[in-house]
Amino acid sequence: NAIRPLDVNGDEHPFGKYVLLSIGMSNTSQEWCSESSAPPCSAWSFTGRAANDPTVNRASLVIVNGAADSQDAAAWISPASSAYERIRTARLNPLGLSENQVQIAWVNIATARPVAALPSDTADAHLLVTTLGHVLRTLRIRYPNLQLVFLSSRSYGGYATIDLSPEPYAYEEGLAVKWTIESQINEARGVAADPRAGSLDYAKRAAPLALWGPYLWADGATARADGLAWLRADFEEDGTQPSQSGESKVAAILLEFFKGSPHTRCWFLANQHCL
Repeated sequence: NAIRPLDVNGDEHPFGKYVLLSIGMSNTSQEWCSESSAPPCSAWSFTGRAANDPTVNRASLVIVNGAADSQDAAAWISPASSAYERIRTARLNPLGLSENQVQIAWVNIATARPVAALPSDTADAHLLVTTLGHVLRTLRIRYPNLQLVFLSSRSYGGYATIDLSPEPYAYEEGLAVKWTIESQINEARGVAADPRAGSLDYAKRAAPLALWGPYLWADGATARADGLAWLRADFEEDGTQPSQSGESKVAAILLEFFKGSPHTRCWFLANQHCL
C-alpha cells in the first residue's frame, strides 16, 4: 500500500511513476534486460516479457535495469559508488525519472571469487550477509522512497569452469539471503540484529523492507519440486553466465513472481487495487 505514483520530487501525483529497479551483476542484467545492460531489452528477458504482457501496469510502473557486467556485491556497498551514479545518469534521467521515484528493487548480487565455504566462521556466505546489510542501508540513502526490496541468490554454479561463483558458494548465497531477511524480522520483534548484518530497522527507516524474491537455485539437472532444473545448455561456455535459455528461465520465473505475489501484484498489474 505504500507504493504510490510520485513525481520527480517524490511527491504523490496521479500521473506520477514508481520505478521497479534491478541491482546486481551481469547475470542479473542479462535476465532482467540485456547483456549490455542498456535498452533495448531482449524479448525473452523479464523486461521484454513484461512489455509484451497486456496485464502488466503501463500507467504508473516503469521497469528499469540498474544491473551491469562486473558489478559484483562490493560495487553496491557505498552510496557514492559509480554504480548508482550510472543508474541515475544513464538509466533514470533519460526516461525523465529521478531517484525519488524508485520504490521497489530486485537485488541479486554475489561475492566475486569466493574462497571460504561453510561451516567456516569466515565463509563467504557470512561476508555476503554483511554486504547485503550495507547494500540495503545504501539503497535507502540513494532512494529515499524505496519501500520493498526482493532478494534473490544466483542460480546453479556446478557447471562453472571459472572461479567467479562456483559451487558450493552459489548454493550458500541463498543462506546469506535467508539470514539477512531473518535478521530484519528478528529486529522487528525486538531481538538484537545479527551483528554481521547490522541494523535493518524498517520502522526507523534504516533500510527498506527486505523480502524473498524468486529462489533460482536448483541442483543442476535434478529437477526440484516445481520442475526447475539447470542444464549445461542453460549457461555459456564458462558455465557461469546464463545462455539465452537460462536467461529465459529466470525471466519467466520473475514475471510469474511479480504477477502472483501478494506483495507485488496490486501495483505490478493493471487495474488492481491493494487491499
